[in-house]
Amino acid sequence: MIQKSQGIVLHSIRYGETSLIARIYTRQMGLQAYLVPGVRKARARVRHNLFQPLTPVDLVAYHKERGGLQRIREIHCPEPYGSIPYEVVKSAIALFLAEVMLQSLHESDPNAPLFDHITGALRFLDGHKGSVANFHLVFLLQYSRFMGFQPRNNHDDAHAFFNLREGLFQPVQEAGNDCLDREQSRLLHEVAMAGFEDLPDLHVPAPMRRVLLGKLLDYFRHHLSGVREIRSRQVLETVLH
Repeated sequence: MIQKSQGIVLHSIRYGETSLIARIYTRQMGLQAYLVPGVRKARARVRHNLFQPLTPVDLVAYHKERGGLQRIREIHCPEPYGSIPYEVVKSAIALFLAEVMLQSLHESDPNAPLFDHITGALRFLDGHKGSVANFHLVFLLQYSRFMGFQPRNNHDDAHAFFNLREGLFQPVQEAGNDCLDREQSRLLHEVAMAGFEDLPDLHVPAPMRRVLLGKLLDYFRHHLSGVREIRSRQVLETVLH
């Protein structure tokens, strides 16, 4: 059947000489793989740059209920970004978040509240004029709430150490890599309590930002199947230094 949907492009690869296969997270149908024929032709009706990571799209597709490779009939970007494709830091954040979502979202699993949250967050990122160095940390923790494994909000002086496996703050720091130290836990709690509008007041030193990102990705691996090494992490950390 023919299905209309809003979507967010997560990834695309070449298919044959002139076509693409795009993985798009849609509001109505969850994550889907689409064949986009002829997009790499010189006079293609659909522009190739429409399939950059996290581009918002409206699409009409021939949708098969049994899944597999779907076929796009029409696609366009209703609201092009003004800064994400052109600013190095924002582009690196978009690439990183797209890879995280590609590994953590599942086929044909629609979640309209999550989709609306993601699109709202990306509009904020695109329009924000100040520093976005901690945007990805706030995004990941908000994303964990929608995915069902947000950290428990029980941080205090008596519960000062965050346990990655349990998803809560506890009284003592256990040995090993699954428990954050006191300062890491304090900053994780601050980020977890922050909204995007709080970015100007969120101060995380660059070395600690790298540590927290690594710990958050470990946290995701403990609680989500399919999350592996995020290759774009190195690019993100390089541009944020």
